[in-house]
Amino acid sequence: MNELKSKGFWKDQLIITIGVFLYVVPYNLITTPMDLYSGYLTGIAQIARTLLSDYAHIKMTFDWTGIILYLINIPLFILAFKSLGRTFFYKTIINVTVMTIFFSIIPVAPEPLVSDPMAGCLVAGVVSGFGGGIILRYGGSCGGMDIVGMYATKKNPNFSVGKITLMLAAVIFTICAFLYDIETVIFSAIFTIICSLSLDRSHFQNIKMSATIFTKNIDVGPIITHDLGRGANTWRGEGTYTHQDTYVFMTIISKYEMGQLKRKVREIDPKAFIVFQQVTEVSGNYESRL
Repeated sequence: MNELKSKGFWKDQLIITIGVFLYVVPYNLITTPMDLYSGYLTGIAQIARTLLSDYAHIKMTFDWTGIILYLINIPLFILAFKSLGRTFFYKTIINVTVMTIFFSIIPVAPEPLVSDPMAGCLVAGVVSGFGGGIILRYGGSCGGMDIVGMYATKKNPNFSVGKITLMLAAVIFTICAFLYDIETVIFSAIFTIICSLSLDRSHFQNIKMSATIFTKNIDVGPIITHDLGRGANTWRGEGTYTHQDTYVFMTIISKYEMGQLKRKVREIDPKAFIVFQQVTEVSGNYESRL
């Protein structure tokens, strides 16, 4: 429980709460009024809500999506606790509770905020995905496939939260194809794809970067291996003009770690030359981190 007492935990949690708000708002203001469904577990909760309301004729005074989603998440809380660390687990419990509250208190708009379906999918997907990316970037999740995706990413460095979301989406949209018209399925799929792409681009831990550092200070090595906990290769080179000995370090990091690496290298060698390149795939002993 020490994590809950730290200022850093609650500072991150405040930013995560903003991310949760950005994640939920497009649903209640755009996609739900358009009768669109998400490819996340949220989509399953939306389908269950619709079945209870339209087919079981249960009267709802507010949107039950958040409550249904909370119940679905309970088995996944156990996975988060056992496999992804206690801090992640605590944040997930808090975030799913906050998300349930937001789903329940933010009224569903009688008319969508954006009337054009394609524009609505674009806006809702980008905003909701960006909110989800903020949540993951600061070490939390909104439960659901975030937990499964983070677990899969930890096991396989070339996996991503967005990819596993698209797998679940295929199942959800197959169900939607039987329950609703094909137009609903198409626009729901567009929304989910855009949301997944936006999430992966804003979740910096998913983006792998190659860093090549040219320096005359051998102490750059411990920054990579000890401070960042990454592996690296080292070469001895020679400056073309100065003919002075130069050390060349090469490592693979996440985009999230770029700022930390640059800052620490500059502290010991302000003249270091650093090259970053985005990497599409890594094969070998690379650890994806939460």
